[in-house]
Amino acid sequence: MTLTNKTCAIIITATCIALGSIRAPAADGDDSTTNGRDLYVSHQCWQCHGYEGQGGAAARIASIAYPFDAFALFVRYPNQMPAYPPNLLSDEKLRLIYEYVRSIPEPPPLDAIPELEAGRD
Repeated sequence: MTLTNKTCAIIITATCIALGSIRAPAADGDDSTTNGRDLYVSHQCWQCHGYEGQGGAAARIASIAYPFDAFALFVRYPNQMPAYPPNLLSDEKLRLIYEYVRSIPEPPPLDAIPELEAGRD
């Protein structure tokens, strides 16, 4: 049985997610977070994923829980978005983008937003 690159990428990604190397997000104002946001914007990630990684035309990537290796596979060997090989986006820069999207806090639950509750009465 021969495995294609796509099949190998899927297997590796699934394994990385299953093993889950979860780390704390970067602190607000951290240089790596600021640099990561600048790279996120300059590489046009916001056009599909939104300025806060909330998704839109593409998947939500804010507050991701999977490890860097899985994130890198998605960026290097995507199914629907343009690929960003190392000659276009170095591993160092990709890690800064990863740290930035990891640092974005989860939004509050809808029932915790008073403005949304006011109209339900």
